[in-house]
Amino acid sequence: MKLRQEILDILLDDSSTDEKNVARMTGVDEATVHAEIEDMKREGIIVKYSTVINSEALGDDAPAEAMIEIKVEPKLDFGYEDIAKKIYQFSEVKALYLMSGRYDFSIRVEARTMKEIFNFVWEKLAVLEGVRSTETLFIMKKYKENGTVLEKTDSENRLVVTA
Repeated sequence: MKLRQEILDILLDDSSTDEKNVARMTGVDEATVHAEIEDMKREGIIVKYSTVINSEALGDDAPAEAMIEIKVEPKLDFGYEDIAKKIYQFSEVKALYLMSGRYDFSIRVEARTMKEIFNFVWEKLAVLEGVRSTETLFIMKKYKENGTVLEKTDSENRLVVTA
């Protein structure tokens, strides 16, 4: 189990790390790493590899993003799972979480513009069976995403001083 966690930690830090480097970092042979990764894929532990994008660097081409909190009213034959399945079907929804607290679900959505997010909430989300209310929080700037700091630190911004 320790090897499995080491492999996951490496891939979570940088999913582009190849098996040869994972083997070197964990101190086991490449065949063992390959077999462990394949086992985790079969077991549904590793589902997908993804890339962290600094949308600030995209400038005007950056998508609009928002977190939307959703309060629902589940019924006996239409519960949280049914409502979640309806919500995650929308292409705008990038993440969906069942939450504790004031709201039942939290979703992260992405679209080309804030207006498109507004239309998504108004025309698709708020009218779903079981949805009682929504609160939309637009993401204005990202500082850290999936454990990666997106802005340059002071040491990266300093000029070289020569005498």
